[in-house]
Amino acid sequence: MTPKTSTSARSLDDFITASAALTGFDAFDLHATGMAGLYHDTALEQVGRPAVARLLGALAAAGGDPDGVTDETARDIARAIAHMWYLGVWPQLAASVHTALGRERANTAFTVSPEAYAEGLVWRTFDGHPAGAKPPGFGTWADPPPGAPAVPRAGERGTRLPGPREAGS
Repeated sequence: MTPKTSTSARSLDDFITASAALTGFDAFDLHATGMAGLYHDTALEQVGRPAVARLLGALAAAGGDPDGVTDETARDIARAIAHMWYLGVWPQLAASVHTALGRERANTAFTVSPEAYAEGLVWRTFDGHPAGAKPPGFGTWADPPPGAPAVPRAGERGTRLPGPREAGS
């Protein structure tokens, strides 16, 4: 006998699948932020379940390609969800979309939670760390980020750093 999946669990799974398409991060990485449930709830509170379902349907109809979504409302909700994942902030919706949704909520940007800033995907895109929230460790600033080309250090034999007039030429 197979246990039934609750509607809310399916809804969260669908939200994560759509969020993966919108952000370029896989479901594992999105869950690892610890923000999936909160972001799902935030989207539902801000635009309503029917509007989120409209986005999910439009994204599915476009084969999971966000660029294939042509519905203005769905596109703006998609933008808001991606913005929230990257920056931890629910952005202001386009005025026309807010009006079309007929929501009574104020159309203002806000930080979703105190943890949202630190868990934003923006930091993972460049192996960075949110200032004041997740320090990288003592002395790690002295090494280049992963994948960055080696930079010669001043005073090393056989290397000469370009002067200010040579750097751009």
